[in-house]
Amino acid sequence: MSSRQDQLKSLIEKSRNQPPESDDGYGTASKSDSSTHGFPSQLMAARGRARLITQLMKSSAPQPGGDSLLEDTSNLSIGSRGRFVQNLMSMKKSPSEVPKPSSEVAASTSKAPPIATTAERSQDASLPTEPVIRTGESGTPITLTTNFMKLKRKEGFGLFLYTVDFEPTVDSKSARYNCVKQNAKDFGESHTYSGDLLMLSRKLKAPVTTYTARHPHEGTVVRLEVTFRGEKRLSESTWFYNNLFKRLMGILQLTTIARGNFDPSMARIIPHQRLEVWPGFVTAVNEFEGGLMLNLDVSHRVLMQTTVYDQLKLMANADRGRFQDNARKVLLGAVVLTRYNHKTYRIDEILFDESPSSQFTCQGRDMSYVEYYRQQYGIEIHDHNQPLLLHRQERNESGSRKRQEMIICLVPEICYMTGLTDDMRNDFKVMREIATYTRVQPHQRLDSMRRFCANINANADARKLLSDWGLELVDESTKLVGRTLDHEKIQFDGGVVSAGVQADFSRGAMEQRMLEPVDILDWVLVYTQKDARYGKMFLENMQRYCRPTGVEIGMPQIVVLPEDRAPLYANVLRKQITPQTQIVVFICPSMREDRYSTIKRVACSEIPVPTQVVLTRTLSNEARNRAIVHKIILQMNCKVGGSLWGVKIPLQGTMICGIDTYHETKKGNDSVAALVASLDSTFTHWYSRATKQRTKEEMSNGLCASLLLALRAYETRNGELPGRIIIFRDGVGDDFLAVCEQYEIMQMQGAFAMVNSGYRPRLTYIVMQKRILTRFFALNQADKTVSNPPPGTILDHTVTRRHLYDYFLVSQTVRQGTVTPTHFVVVRDECDFRPDILQRLSYKLCFLYYNWPGSIRVPACCQYAHKLAYLVGQSVKREVDESLCDKLFYL
Repeated sequence: MSSRQDQLKSLIEKSRNQPPESDDGYGTASKSDSSTHGFPSQLMAARGRARLITQLMKSSAPQPGGDSLLEDTSNLSIGSRGRFVQNLMSMKKSPSEVPKPSSEVAASTSKAPPIATTAERSQDASLPTEPVIRTGESGTPITLTTNFMKLKRKEGFGLFLYTVDFEPTVDSKSARYNCVKQNAKDFGESHTYSGDLLMLSRKLKAPVTTYTARHPHEGTVVRLEVTFRGEKRLSESTWFYNNLFKRLMGILQLTTIARGNFDPSMARIIPHQRLEVWPGFVTAVNEFEGGLMLNLDVSHRVLMQTTVYDQLKLMANADRGRFQDNARKVLLGAVVLTRYNHKTYRIDEILFDESPSSQFTCQGRDMSYVEYYRQQYGIEIHDHNQPLLLHRQERNESGSRKRQEMIICLVPEICYMTGLTDDMRNDFKVMREIATYTRVQPHQRLDSMRRFCANINANADARKLLSDWGLELVDESTKLVGRTLDHEKIQFDGGVVSAGVQADFSRGAMEQRMLEPVDILDWVLVYTQKDARYGKMFLENMQRYCRPTGVEIGMPQIVVLPEDRAPLYANVLRKQITPQTQIVVFICPSMREDRYSTIKRVACSEIPVPTQVVLTRTLSNEARNRAIVHKIILQMNCKVGGSLWGVKIPLQGTMICGIDTYHETKKGNDSVAALVASLDSTFTHWYSRATKQRTKEEMSNGLCASLLLALRAYETRNGELPGRIIIFRDGVGDDFLAVCEQYEIMQMQGAFAMVNSGYRPRLTYIVMQKRILTRFFALNQADKTVSNPPPGTILDHTVTRRHLYDYFLVSQTVRQGTVTPTHFVVVRDECDFRPDILQRLSYKLCFLYYNWPGSIRVPACCQYAHKLAYLVGQSVKREVDESLCDKLFYL
């Protein structure tokens, strides 16, 4: 354990012994102790996670006459501080949830408080009984149909919890299972038993019921006392219904890969590429404002007909000297499919010193992998010298609180690749052919959903499983009324242009003057000798097409490189750049990661200057030459501090921020968190900052510092601090919503106090979720046809989460397939905005992304944060110089 972790452990033990103190509800002590703020002296200056950890540990201190409210932390794993906070919060429990000794349980009555396992304690039992309903009114009504199927629960059915006490005591878990199963006919076949808790679909008549069973091993009579402990609310039991549908997928003989369930018998073959596309479904059951519903979406999985062994042979033939390094680079983290059991595994390591001839212990004796596969599956391994693939898997072990690691070794010869290689993704023809199967139109998606529900209702075993638990699946999608917001008006220097039905103003962007043009008079143009023709043509077109935009472009300093090598591009930046240089444009012959990273790393960190990289392939398209050069001029104007267009947002004294993170796929590498904040009342100028963090959690270590600098930049520009701050947070799942509210918002409040001790702006914090299953379609009542809803469509009721303030927004037009809405969850709203204001603001911000003359899927501030985080994470890999933070240098 590191020294930081040792210190953390020590402080935990000290904080657990501190006497309880009054608290103001914001993680700070009462004013009566202003010297130390109620914290141990070692944590006087603690902020952020340290303060949260201390408060959590203090709340877990032993109470008079009772046990600690937190479980034993002797085995508590401390990785990153963010992970530790999560573990700490999940372990916290109330006094009523502390399990009684078995003797007390046996003597308890039906009025005893419910006993919950660790998994059940993680469910939020404090949720309100009434749904959170926050709906807007603006816009035109539109009839929608969704991919939600209602799950009707029959009268008298539910999820009822019981404890089972055995007399005499039965230590063996399998024996307890057997004893309970012997009495299944008395309390119904629809039951689950975890070894501690018994869950029934119907309530027994008596609070305490006695049964008898025969011990499976000893043959003695065992007395079972089944005691009622309570009924699970829907909001607390969605995990059970999701597990129920996993069992249904097995009944329908679908193969589970990741979150999806796929049908191998309906595979579509792409012979030229040796690919297969498996159709399937992704399901999620939850409690919504309209009740218990199944969220059902069509999914596809692309698999390769080539094995890992084929890939290894290709890499060995290409470069035998670097074979092992290349193999690890390509295969580590990849997911493979074993067709003999239709299971998927992630490759965590390649064992080059092992082979199928290696021995392992199986069923009490040593055998080779060759012998194992021959006996178990009738598979003959041909190459006995190939390396093995290692997969690590964690599973629960009886009697252990910690999950145990299980290691599985796989043979490359019988493992098939899933997904696509980078070469395939970059091949337009391959992606277009795959898209013919995966881009499903709205009517096709609805037809597939209906067939899936019909198959469940037609299958006797599946229908019985649902019926035993009192459920009925309605095979018609839920129909609702949504709203479509008015067409947005886009402001240019010369006038206003309507975005229209398609939310696209490409023509207006070509014809109108920029909102705030900046003349580019001192700039550098770099290209190689081989690309001199493209360099001259580009310069001529720049000066020809710049006039309609309102930008004056002067003659650049031209640098011609003798050859295309990354160090030469870096030398240009180091030798040719002066403090007056506004921007450097590079014309490169091809897209190479090393060259691009070198340019961006030097230009962002070492010699701070905006750069624009253009490929010769882009300039060679003469048919679209004007549009291409026009777009480059727009990007250059943004990077030197100008703005292109705006929308009317009548919010004064308000700062809007976007937050996103980038995670490196390889283990051990840093993540990057980016914050982008508006600097003016038109929301067309932004302050951008990215910070590196050492953990992969969706929690940004540098939020406090980034927001602090953004507030100071806002104050410098406007002469005052904003009274309201609206934050759009991207990339947070449901599991982290509470952590964001209790941790990230606390960091932001710390930044406010650092700016000014009396500064307390009103904060609105909104989480955006893009990777969702929700789909909805516009329904034509006349002919019953469906289509994608128009941009600006809002849905904020019935299929929204029961206990969240949330809404769905379709903000863009898609020409192929089905549009995916964005889910907005309002975690905190101190500004007390009406739902209409937040919904319209979310849509307006989707028009302010300067890389696209139309609306995008998310507010522009989040897309800017995404671009910045990925640029720093993939290419720069260093802190960006502060002089660039007030420009969109990363577009």
